[in-house]
Amino acid sequence: MIKLHEIFLTFFFCGKAKKAPGTIGSFAAVIFWFLIAGYFFNSEVSFTAQNIFWAIFLLLAFIYGCYASPIYAKKFGQIDHGSIVLDEVVGQIFALQFTFIFLADYFAQPKLIAAHLLFCFIFFRFFDIKKPSFIGYADRNFKNGFGVMFDDLICGIVTAVIGFAIIKLTLIIL
Repeated sequence: MIKLHEIFLTFFFCGKAKKAPGTIGSFAAVIFWFLIAGYFFNSEVSFTAQNIFWAIFLLLAFIYGCYASPIYAKKFGQIDHGSIVLDEVVGQIFALQFTFIFLADYFAQPKLIAAHLLFCFIFFRFFDIKKPSFIGYADRNFKNGFGVMFDDLICGIVTAVIGFAIIKLTLIIL
């Protein structure tokens, strides 16, 4: 069972990277989101189906991470071990999908897609590393599986809100 937790919590071993496992996990999440979103975008599957898919994925991944991260982390003696990157995956995908939901009509432009991916990646990593304000509060005060997942979800929410505002303002200006 621990091996199964290791596979999912490290996001198929991305978290086992020697350097910057959180960044590697976030980057893998961007690629994963892009591939799945691209499939939905280029198929007959509806926009609603894509949103339902991601909502279910994020909910299940969040709940699973809350449950499994303390079990897996026991072998390391710390609750939020660096190899656990499912939290980064959840936060990163939340940021990507949230901004996409509200800006999907504009995503036929390749430059906007690239800017969206890059912006969400950079800002998410910034918030996840620096942990300003209430993100840091959540990281310091919830020392359990929920805390492992929650601070990165907050990073994703903050990234999504800022990303949405910047992209919307850019579209208004242009």
